[in-house]
Amino acid sequence: MEPKKIIRLDDLDRQNSLRQVPFTTPDGYFDTLPTRIQAETTRRSHRFTISWSWQRSVSTLAGAGLVAALVWFTYPQKQDSLEPELLSKVSTESVLDYLQDQDIYLEDYSDMIKTHEMGSDSTLIHELHVSPESIQQMIEEDAAGTATI
Repeated sequence: MEPKKIIRLDDLDRQNSLRQVPFTTPDGYFDTLPTRIQAETTRRSHRFTISWSWQRSVSTLAGAGLVAALVWFTYPQKQDSLEPELLSKVSTESVLDYLQDQDIYLEDYSDMIKTHEMGSDSTLIHELHVSPESIQQMIEEDAAGTATI
């Protein structure tokens, strides 16, 4: 493999094709270039303007009104929570019929229902807000009532 020969432009003949300029420009091209560029940029830099017309105003208001009407009629209403009194008016039979219509049976979700776990007797008495004296009095009254029967 031969080593690369370095060619310097100064070493070439002035008549060599590598030393000749490969392109030409028209006479005076660079003299008039700045003024042509400036004229083209001012021609292209039109300002964006909006003219007022009553037709454009009416059509804009009509479009905004249409959008507002569509939002008004299609926006879903918020459903408030049901009151406990309203739910208490529903009969047990209606609830059971509804659950059967939906193919929901007590056996399907009975394992999800947690039973209320009661603590000791003292916890129950505390939750009932009953004093031990009133419990003792009720027991004595109950014992007196059953003894007379």
